[in-house]
Amino acid sequence: MAARLPELKYIKLELLESGVLVMTFNRPKHMNSMLPASYCEWAQVMKYVHASANIRVLVVTGSGAAYSAGQDLSGGRVPDGEDEKKVLWQRRNDTCELTKLLVTSPVPIIGAVNGPAIGYGCTTLALFDLVVAADTAVFRTPFAELAFCPEGCSSVTFPRILGPIVANDMLLMGKSMSAAEMHQRGFVARLTKPAELMATTIKLAREMASRSTTAMRASRALIRNQQYVDELLRVNEVEMDELYERMISDDAKQAIARVFARLQAKRSNAKPKL
Repeated sequence: MAARLPELKYIKLELLESGVLVMTFNRPKHMNSMLPASYCEWAQVMKYVHASANIRVLVVTGSGAAYSAGQDLSGGRVPDGEDEKKVLWQRRNDTCELTKLLVTSPVPIIGAVNGPAIGYGCTTLALFDLVVAADTAVFRTPFAELAFCPEGCSSVTFPRILGPIVANDMLLMGKSMSAAEMHQRGFVARLTKPAELMATTIKLAREMASRSTTAMRASRALIRNQQYVDELLRVNEVEMDELYERMISDDAKQAIARVFARLQAKRSNAKPKL
């Protein structure tokens, strides 16, 4: 008997009869941005996938208008009175573990990008086997703006997929890329109209799930060979060590404060709807 699906607060799960598990980021009012608990919940999903013989394909998507806005900076503030370095080191470890579970996934992962994919929501797509995107989706990694650094193994995967110059434009300059641009660069496998995204993705997932499990496993092992997996696992640790140093730095704290000030000013200047 298959183990029960994890019961989660920020992620919805649906297991289809074909062995396709659909995971949906479920904070639509916050663009599916990720709280510290969200990373732990996603890791729970991946541990379930790793341990479940009945899961053949994982589909990841978002509820509402966004795929995922990445880290929720406001919800991720260290509570007053807690040891900042200790809290942030634990978050470093939680994110590092999640990325490792994605890199070593025993089943194919398909991203169904229904809207903006930002930060960790964007970088981890490069670890998936296929990415299907609505033609209205956008992709962005605003690390420099926040005085952060690449994560999710993107310092390796982005140059490999996009080429070094385009990768630099995204990772160093925070350039926003359209779904069409990412498709042209080979990051996105297929483009769809927003209304057709899930039907297209589920059809692909069911087709993939119907194929020989042993053949699929062998093919994925050849495509993502052990040398490449080892490289991703190594760079994951390096990136997360550097990101931890960035997050406790004064320039990152100042950069985040500037972002919040700009957002607050934008809200204050917004005209009320009549």
